[in-house]
Amino acid sequence: MQFRKDDLVRFLNEQGGGKVVRQLGNGMVLIEVEDGFEYPYPANQLVPVEPITGPVKKPVSQQEQSSERISATSATVVNTRFPDGIYLAFIPQNQTFPAAGKIAFELYNHSDYDIYYSLSLKDGSLWSCIQSGTIGPRRRAEVDVLTPQDLDNWGQIKTDVLFFSDEHYEHRSPASDVLRFKGVKFFKDSTFTDHLLIGKKAWVAEVVALELEEQQTPSHILTNDDLKRMMQEKNAKTSSSRSSVPHLKNQKLEKEVDLHIEELMNNWQGMTNAQLLDVQLHHMQRELDAAIGAHLQRIIFIHGVGNGRLKSEVRRILATYKGIRVHDGSYQRYGFGATEVEII
Repeated sequence: MQFRKDDLVRFLNEQGGGKVVRQLGNGMVLIEVEDGFEYPYPANQLVPVEPITGPVKKPVSQQEQSSERISATSATVVNTRFPDGIYLAFIPQNQTFPAAGKIAFELYNHSDYDIYYSLSLKDGSLWSCIQSGTIGPRRRAEVDVLTPQDLDNWGQIKTDVLFFSDEHYEHRSPASDVLRFKGVKFFKDSTFTDHLLIGKKAWVAEVVALELEEQQTPSHILTNDDLKRMMQEKNAKTSSSRSSVPHLKNQKLEKEVDLHIEELMNNWQGMTNAQLLDVQLHHMQRELDAAIGAHLQRIIFIHGVGNGRLKSEVRRILATYKGIRVHDGSYQRYGFGATEVEII
């Protein structure tokens, strides 16, 4: 059974009851009891004080209030160094000890489109919309402020996006993405890293990437020769101590390679996501081949968490090599953001 906000319910297997605060997903509902405290409770163990009939819908007045709140809290987001796209951001309020406090959940429209969006949580076999509205170009919307425990109850969230503009615009197909995560990640400080788009520690998931070549004339699309020249300029200017430096602690022959694009290039403006990924993977292969040739014992690739695409591509390439063993990098040091390669 689905419940809506402010429904009065009683507990099926124990005395007492309360008022529905919101759906938590995974069949859980947040209930406010008489003393004012809020507790998560399984929806199948709740009984409505008054029968609920017909489909559960948000009242129009609540939608209007939601739209007003989104409009009032949205803020301009401009970062030309970061690829265009729609992103979900989880930003700890305590930047020193991220897992110790609450986490702001925000939706970033880092594009030139207006978007209509809806966010939904899984409720059994169905989805329950928790918020919807519109966001202007280069703006963000505050969705909620949650505890790690709240996020642990979610498990997954679905984002649907429709692109439009008040002016003439190029058509883009609607996007839909389901983000799945284990809530335990939000109890770890290492989950949150300094993020280029957010400007502070955050965990960011990509909903949809907007390829820049669709917004540019052909003269702005970078060729392979352009990429090669940019990499040569980068290598000429960057000392070997900044990244991809042999790690000789305790005389162990190992190397640490950071694949974050800001460590590989000084300027990637105008590049598509596919081109950025190609630069990262080519760098990874060069470093691995060099490590094998130098008879190193191991090499660690730092790829971050993100949406998992870079990690999966790194693992795919490593699967084609013989004479290596592949492990997750040290969780204590890298969290979920590194892959260790042992060279046999």
